[in-house]
Amino acid sequence: MPLRRTLSDPALVAAWRRLVRLWRPMAAWTLLVWGAVVVVLGPLSSGLLARRFLLGEARVVGNEDLLGWALTPGGSLYILLGGGLMLVAAVVRYAGLFQIVSSDLEGRRVDLVRTAVELAPRVPALFRLCVAAVVACLLALLPLAAGLGGVYAWLLAEHDINYYLTAAPPAWRLALWLGGAWTALWLAGALFLLGRSLLALPLCLDLGALGGSHSLSGALGTSWERTRGSGVRLLRLVLVAAVGWALARMLAGGAFYLAGVTTLDWLAGWAPSLRVMAAGTFLYLAGSIALDAVMGFLGFSFLATLLTGYYHRDTDLQREALPPAGVREMRLRAARVARRWLRPARLLPAAGLVLLVSLGASGLLVETTPGPSSVVISAHRGGPPPAPENTLAAMERSIEAGAHYAEIDVQRTRDGVVVLLHDVDLMRVAGDPRRPSETSFEELAEVVKLPDDGSLPQERRLTTLGEFLERARGRIGLNIELKYYGWDPELAPAVVDEVRAREMEDEVVLMSLKLASVEQLRRLAPELTVGYVSTVAVGDVTGLPVDFLAVPAIRVSSRLLRDARERGVEIHAWTVNDPSQMADLMERGVDGIITDDPALAVRVQDEVAGLSATARLLLQVRRFVVDADLPAASTVEGREREAANGEPGPPVAGAHP
Repeated sequence: MPLRRTLSDPALVAAWRRLVRLWRPMAAWTLLVWGAVVVVLGPLSSGLLARRFLLGEARVVGNEDLLGWALTPGGSLYILLGGGLMLVAAVVRYAGLFQIVSSDLEGRRVDLVRTAVELAPRVPALFRLCVAAVVACLLALLPLAAGLGGVYAWLLAEHDINYYLTAAPPAWRLALWLGGAWTALWLAGALFLLGRSLLALPLCLDLGALGGSHSLSGALGTSWERTRGSGVRLLRLVLVAAVGWALARMLAGGAFYLAGVTTLDWLAGWAPSLRVMAAGTFLYLAGSIALDAVMGFLGFSFLATLLTGYYHRDTDLQREALPPAGVREMRLRAARVARRWLRPARLLPAAGLVLLVSLGASGLLVETTPGPSSVVISAHRGGPPPAPENTLAAMERSIEAGAHYAEIDVQRTRDGVVVLLHDVDLMRVAGDPRRPSETSFEELAEVVKLPDDGSLPQERRLTTLGEFLERARGRIGLNIELKYYGWDPELAPAVVDEVRAREMEDEVVLMSLKLASVEQLRRLAPELTVGYVSTVAVGDVTGLPVDFLAVPAIRVSSRLLRDARERGVEIHAWTVNDPSQMADLMERGVDGIITDDPALAVRVQDEVAGLSATARLLLQVRRFVVDADLPAASTVEGREREAANGEPGPPVAGAHP
């Protein structure tokens, strides 16, 4: 019943009707304030973006990066300046709306020039009001922080917080109850204080109120006094309006987000071009900003109209009808001068020029950032399908695709011959259940791998590392992964001997999932490039004595990239088959990509290199808007294997290289 009575309150109805009638001058004033904010904050934000997030060490934007930057002196200063400016802009915006609504209520013609002239002398008072509001908020948060800190110290200080989150002992549940009760009590007190102080802002803006007494302390005192009986009603009206605005904004934003994500996904499948993706992201952002601007304007203007109408009609404050004659004459003279210089014929071109210069400076700061460095592209398991994996036929396809390296898997047969094979046996790749570790190479020499891609059988048979090295020499690099099913202490020496015998140390890199193998390779061949294949790890893998790390694409994080750069360790991501993910990883600064589709990776790398910095930034933004990774069955490997075998290919996103 109270909610229904509040929704039908005449003040809400009158505020909405007045907003509908005055939306044009309100929108003009809002655009004027927003334009000023863009002019000031645009180049500042773009400069920060260019210097901090598109250059050097901070190519990745994540929670940890943002928090760490916010705690630096530069970050704190930017937040204070930006936040302070936004707060002042909000207060100035309300001040203009207050003047517009007040003029309408008093039967005067709404005039934006006169509004600006009347508002100009009050800017210092508004600035003081903003400072006081920030200080008051900080002081109001102290009791909340003290209470929650006391609960933590009493009940949760004995163990690490992760223990309580995982085990949820009785102390944790009691802490939640006490913390929730204290927060609810604090929130009730904060809302009470807010309701009793809401009239302070219009009092500071109304120079005629109480015979011209408009100091901050006087406004707060008067607001406290005059809301003694009506503060609950005023707060209830404001809360209902604010909650309704928030719900409408959430529903509209959610619907637009779902439509945008669906469209971006469709674009990624229909036209897998980075330029199309960047253009789609730009349109999504433009639409999202426009929708947010409209919803923000309606909500803020409605609240301002509601508060101003309540101030004028539902309080018994005695205001002078007109300011003193001298003040009136001064205002009229200033309004005439301002109106002469702020005519639309002069104002609009000047405002357009200022905005154009500001946006141009912002774009120039972004566009002067260098592009991403080149990325090493490795063909997963020797080369792309339909050629069978780890075969000479696959390597030839990798060379045709323009891959820099062919990533291959090696293990030893029973008689010590190093052959190319990923699995422990030949069942998946050849329909043969034998294991090389239990079979001599002579018995396996004629095994031909599946599927039949039309190449000669000798191009698809089980291949020795020596033969593969000879074929690759001078044509493509080899990323050789040593595979272990158990432990073979002679595998690493055999591989090193094969490489040294052909003097291909500069054309080969070695890696392994087994750390003991990596350490053995370091001892045997310190001149070779050695990497560690990391799937799941505990601790900081960038501290390992290796030249590079091969990690799943999903594990490429801001911290991993930052720590790796600090230690001079390269990061190679596997297995990446989606063009948007390829572009994202290239932008984020990975050193290598292992993929089933090297031709696609080469094309994406060329496209990324040809994109402007603005387009590259849009692609980075797209990663936060929508995760458009394609399912494994839609990748090259999945499609080709389905066609060849009549069954889905193995998952790629989490598969081991």
